[in-house]
Amino acid sequence: MNFIFNCPETGQIFETADFSVIENQGVVIDADGGRHLDARIALDIPCPYCGRHHVYRADEMICPFEAAVAREE
Repeated sequence: MNFIFNCPETGQIFETADFSVIENQGVVIDADGGRHLDARIALDIPCPYCGRHHVYRADEMICPFEAAVAREE
């Protein structure tokens, strides 16, 4: 499965299946009752735009449905 990533250096968006879920603490419920995944996602390959190995918080990930709409615009 491909995830959608945003290079923090260049702002370019790319997709890859070469990632790992790390520091996975599971689903956490916040004070407002919202749920989110408390984990980090690490690229297993260098970023195609800047060559660095980025690590993202799970809540920083781009929603594939929002990305599809942005590509169409």
